[in-house]
Amino acid sequence: MKSVEQVVFDLLQSNECVVVPAFGGFIAKQRSARVDYNEGIAYPPTKEVAFNIQLKENDGLLINTYGVVNKLDYIQSTHSIEESVIGWNQTIGSGSKLILPKLGTFWKDKEGNVQFEQDRSFNLLLSAYGLESVRFIPVESQINEPVLNPIEKQDKSAFWKYAAAAAVAIPIAFYSVWIPVNTPVIESGMFSLHDFNPFKATKKGSYVTKPLHITPIKAVKHETAYLSAYDSYFNPIVPEHETNLTQINPQSMYCIAGCFSNEDNAMRLQSKLNGLGFETSILVEGGLFKVSMGSGFSEEAIAQIEIKAKQLNISYWILK
Repeated sequence: MKSVEQVVFDLLQSNECVVVPAFGGFIAKQRSARVDYNEGIAYPPTKEVAFNIQLKENDGLLINTYGVVNKLDYIQSTHSIEESVIGWNQTIGSGSKLILPKLGTFWKDKEGNVQFEQDRSFNLLLSAYGLESVRFIPVESQINEPVLNPIEKQDKSAFWKYAAAAAVAIPIAFYSVWIPVNTPVIESGMFSLHDFNPFKATKKGSYVTKPLHITPIKAVKHETAYLSAYDSYFNPIVPEHETNLTQINPQSMYCIAGCFSNEDNAMRLQSKLNGLGFETSILVEGGLFKVSMGSGFSEEAIAQIEIKAKQLNISYWILK
């Protein structure tokens, strides 16, 4: 029989948020590969897990999955998870550390706040399966003693080096100025061997003007099918049922009040927040429905939303 923490670990590999009722929510966020030059370690891409004690509302994800894995009905699955959570809370409340294998360690600090440290010996990112941290040692530069050459040889080599550079640079500098000024290369865009002869006389170009007859364009009375196709492609009609859900903009910050696996639960919370004056939206990501009280492109932009949420005693977390 799989334990609750084992099922939570499995769910975090394919979900970004797993809520344990009456305990808190685990939030997984992918982190790119990085190199610690001070320690000499290259880390593969991974998933970092954070814990939010405010996310306690049951969204059904853990209970349903726990019941399926252990072949229990919904009520049996709920009671089994409640028993584990009671034991967890008692351990933390007594001042002891709670260690959940593969997830991390919980404890209370001096101020009585619950702290969480992820167990980094396991990588939750499936796409990085098999990748391990690599320790490297910087290659020390070898110090070679300078070789002293006789003064006479250094003087001769330096003279011929500068002479060769001057023999190449002088013709290039001359033609780079003379060709654009005294030849039609820039205007015509074409090169000729005669252009590189500084003694060849250039002739001015002659031009002849001729009238050009263009047939008038007939006026179009009706819009063509191509224009209709253009409008239908660039201005599609979005069905009404598709406007209720919002895809997450990676450049925005969202003030999340709830995370559900059931869309109806998310819509009920959205309706309550609308009644309180929030500009809400439902974000769909990873099979979950996240209810946002508002969004912005910076922390200053959502400061007013946070103030209002705290005044109404609404729990929330920031999705970046």
